[in-house]
Amino acid sequence: MRPETFSGDNHRIPCMAHVLNLVVDGTLKEIKEFSALTDHVKTIVTFFKQSVNAMDQLRAEQESCGKKEGEVLTLIQAVSTRWNSCFDMLERFVKLSALVAKILATKSQTKKNTPDMVPSSQLNVIRDFIALLGPFKEASEEISGVNYVTSSLAIPLTTLITQVTDQATPSTSLGLIVKKALLKKVEDKLAPLERSSFLSVATILDPRFKRIHFTSPVVVSNAISKISTEVQAEHRRRGQRSPDKNPDQAASEQASGSSIWFRHEKLLNLNIATSEVPNSGCVPNELKQYLDQPLLERKSDPIKFWVNCRHFTPVLSDIALKYLICQASSVSSERVASMVNLAVPKDRSRLTGEHIKQRVLLMSISDKYWFE
Repeated sequence: MRPETFSGDNHRIPCMAHVLNLVVDGTLKEIKEFSALTDHVKTIVTFFKQSVNAMDQLRAEQESCGKKEGEVLTLIQAVSTRWNSCFDMLERFVKLSALVAKILATKSQTKKNTPDMVPSSQLNVIRDFIALLGPFKEASEEISGVNYVTSSLAIPLTTLITQVTDQATPSTSLGLIVKKALLKKVEDKLAPLERSSFLSVATILDPRFKRIHFTSPVVVSNAISKISTEVQAEHRRRGQRSPDKNPDQAASEQASGSSIWFRHEKLLNLNIATSEVPNSGCVPNELKQYLDQPLLERKSDPIKFWVNCRHFTPVLSDIALKYLICQASSVSSERVASMVNLAVPKDRSRLTGEHIKQRVLLMSISDKYWFE
């Protein structure tokens, strides 16, 4: 792979997981009522975390309702450095709100520093927050994967998040304000991802998505032109002609219950992606044949698809693999950095650099290779 593939400003890929976190954090800080309500919940959670008696009561109340020891839930505290922790805190708080209110009412009679329970009207606001922030958590978890392709997920996830948020129907006025703020942040921070030439090419070369999640026909046209140029240049370099055989395709996908991927399934069922590419001499035959093929199911592996297609479209397959192997987030790199900290404890100060590399490599190997 040539160095120029990743060099230059046009090839810089922002970490989408970080961008998603910035969208939520920015909205939280921008809307004072939103921030005040989450701070109120944080105060209640802190009270339970610091009170052994309150936590024991919460546990006992759940066990009295028939929950076993391993099923008992505790309140979750939001931490600024932990992604989605605000969503997790609010979701868990709503689940346990009835028990929390009962315990706080009892404690307020004996302890002066007991915080007030969130009013029922505010609980409806929190439920609106949970509905609005849910797609962002799902997207951040999806884009942070390591064992599957993520470079082609950035643009589809951005489009789906925008659609889900836009179609949300909050029941409170504050929920509507948060919805508008989230859409504005998405437009400012996530929408520009579509203009990344690298991500747009990766998305088009993913047989699960191709063109159905793009909002700008100009971006699609530019990406196809870029792929065509690369295919023609590679054919000239190899001295080959573009093959005319069509790759085999997988069956259509079963419907998914995911909140944001449901829109993708609707587009797939409408066969939007099967519309023909305009007949143009600048589009190589193998690329046109690929774009005219129906989409693969979302759970299929695009890497395996292109590896299997190497016999039919060797040039286009190599170009697709070049783009799809990249990650759309820095989470995997950060996990390696965390692994280094685990591999080099403070009491092992005499480890050499070579030994550290060996320990990190051994820790990164999956358990299945150790115990098979």
